[in-house]
Amino acid sequence: MNMDELKKLFGEDYPAAVVDNGVRMSLTWEGRFSRSYRSDESKMVVEVSRFMDGSASMTAGELRKEWPAWTRSQRLDFCQSCSWLHLQPDFPDMLRLIMEQGGPDDWSGIALSVAGDLPRDEAFALLLPALHAVPLAGACNFAQGIALTKHPEARETLRRHLDDLWSQTRLWDDDEFNWLAYNATTCIEHLIELGAPPTDFEEQVRRLSQHKCSGNRDSCRNFLSEYYLWMK
Repeated sequence: MNMDELKKLFGEDYPAAVVDNGVRMSLTWEGRFSRSYRSDESKMVVEVSRFMDGSASMTAGELRKEWPAWTRSQRLDFCQSCSWLHLQPDFPDMLRLIMEQGGPDDWSGIALSVAGDLPRDEAFALLLPALHAVPLAGACNFAQGIALTKHPEARETLRRHLDDLWSQTRLWDDDEFNWLAYNATTCIEHLIELGAPPTDFEEQVRRLSQHKCSGNRDSCRNFLSEYYLWMK
């Protein structure tokens, strides 16, 4: 995107500040690959990839050379920002390198790019072991990536994943936000998008809609109410 497009999207003060939903947020942190903006009044945070405006760049050759020396924070900064490189012909090779040499946090940052920018069978083969390598509460991006591949085994894989989530007693803990319950909610959404009938999950959705945590009740309604009219 050029600077005129970015100023139209984020406001005339970009990159010093951005406006999102009418809230102006000031630049609070700038890394090599991204900028972070925050509003103390609304507690809103927006992360903007510097690959959007061309103020950061990377090639597969450069990544292969630099990756071993990067700190964990540098790797995460790149992985969470690099999706804007998807038009580069060497972007798939960057994804392959990260899946080979990175760890679960890095994989999570690129899971959706892996699903969208690598061949279907290859993407599924990379994301499936990643799904099983992370704690259930941190598996959301991998489950979404597997769904996006639309691989023939994706639906059955996510059904087993949902069964694993449902077996956790901590799924019903009244935390500030229960990530296991969130994962279960989004997993059901992905299964329905892959063609599973909503009636298969009716009872589970009713329980999630009554979760002790208000944030989880809200996310259940936001993600699933179009499939369950009684939730509206």
